[in-house]
Amino acid sequence: MTEATSVVEGQAPGPLAGVAITAIVLVVIAAWVVVGMQFFSDDKTLFGGFLLLWHWANNEAMEIKRLPSAITGALIGIFLAWFVVFATGSWGGAGIAAGLLLIVAALYLDVIKTLPFAVNSSTTLFLTIAAAPLVQLSVNWTELVLSVVIGGLFFGVLIEGIKQLAAKFGGN
Repeated sequence: MTEATSVVEGQAPGPLAGVAITAIVLVVIAAWVVVGMQFFSDDKTLFGGFLLLWHWANNEAMEIKRLPSAITGALIGIFLAWFVVFATGSWGGAGIAAGLLLIVAALYLDVIKTLPFAVNSSTTLFLTIAAAPLVQLSVNWTELVLSVVIGGLFFGVLIEGIKQLAAKFGGN
């Protein structure tokens, strides 16, 4: 294990806390499936909410103040992937060029951190996933956008509630 991938002493939960956290994660996942299936016609769409949760948990440390930026970045990434498909179908080669130009512009903005609220690592993650041919061939773009927004709000409220309960019962 390298220094970059090693767990900092004191950050990893103990075995009992690990079991509790794993159980909470399983409940949260099951809850999203139940809630999400009320909104979406296909369970494939649920990945948008799950991907946002993964990004928010791993890159933003589940800080509620970072959730709006994660959702905004995700929506921009989805838009960029959708635009390539739309523009190619509408304008052929010129559409591909326009789509790629927008992607390069977004990449540049992410590199120089000019618009970090809107163009960020969430943008890049969702662009990468949504631009994959297997996703583009079967995704319902509207439902994917809704999955990200509804999933983001669902997970944000749920996680903040869990944090408040933990603080109340944990004595913090």
